[in-house]
Amino acid sequence: MKLSYTELEAAEALTNVIGESRWEAVALAHGYLSLVRGSDPETAARTAFNRGFSPLRRARDVLSSATSKGFIPFLKSREKTGSAENPITKMFPAAITEERFIEHLESLREQRQRVEYSDDRDSRSLTDFTIYEGQETLPLNIKSAATPFRNSKQLVGLDPDDCIPIPAYKAHAALDVMPNLLYIISVDYDLVIQLDEMLSRLLDREEQITWALLNAFIGARSRDAEDMFVYSMTRKNWTDLKELSKDKPFNVISARKAIRILQKDPQRTPGIGLRAWGTGASAEVNVHVSIRQDTKDWHDVQLRIVNNGVVDVVNAVNRKKTEVVFDPEI
Repeated sequence: MKLSYTELEAAEALTNVIGESRWEAVALAHGYLSLVRGSDPETAARTAFNRGFSPLRRARDVLSSATSKGFIPFLKSREKTGSAENPITKMFPAAITEERFIEHLESLREQRQRVEYSDDRDSRSLTDFTIYEGQETLPLNIKSAATPFRNSKQLVGLDPDDCIPIPAYKAHAALDVMPNLLYIISVDYDLVIQLDEMLSRLLDREEQITWALLNAFIGARSRDAEDMFVYSMTRKNWTDLKELSKDKPFNVISARKAIRILQKDPQRTPGIGLRAWGTGASAEVNVHVSIRQDTKDWHDVQLRIVNNGVVDVVNAVNRKKTEVVFDPEI
């Protein structure tokens, strides 16, 4: 989304759209507007400082020259802005996927009224939501698979349209603190393109400027600003945005099963089962699971909860079997 804007337009956009964010760019925008509207540099610097731009000495240095230079030259540019490297370009698909899954959670509550759920997204933990019924819990991590792994057939033996990556270290970490964790995954390789087209129509000019600034710059507490913008825009435009993926299924696999696949089939994890660095699988150590063979459809999982309770799914996640394995002494 390319557009031009003045320093004043940028400052007004940031303060009007995500003005309560503590991102240092927003804080500096508040200080710049204070300066433009007639405040002395010290007052403008303290305005920026009080909004989150620190230390105060730095705010004074920047605002003392902002009248002639503006505030944008003092922002920290993103080193990488491509969709594969820039996390903010992935946030809208993730937010849409999460909001869409909330409708399934509400449906579950209606069908089994003893079930409750919590929204854990602000905790920045391994979970986005948790389903509760009595003492039983099902932590949920919602994932949007918006980019196919094009080398998957070569590297992990799965077709690109049948391959979902699960970060191995996150799944392994979950086994210690939340062994019942379920990954809820929506695969939609058209979403990013559709979203880019729709956002250009849905966002007003100030929102488009804010989006452009978020994609171009980072800095202290930029993640706070990203979350605030993405979730507020998603909810504001939900009637339109939910149409983009409304028919896409949710696929379910537990963290425990993902680790079991890693153990049984290490070639599904490039970097462990085979030398894959430099061949398109080097960003993160992922366990690659088959949608058709390894996952369940959420509708089937929801039906089990409705009929038999959360405990039925918990027991399914923790199912055990006896087998003979190598146990070398040396």
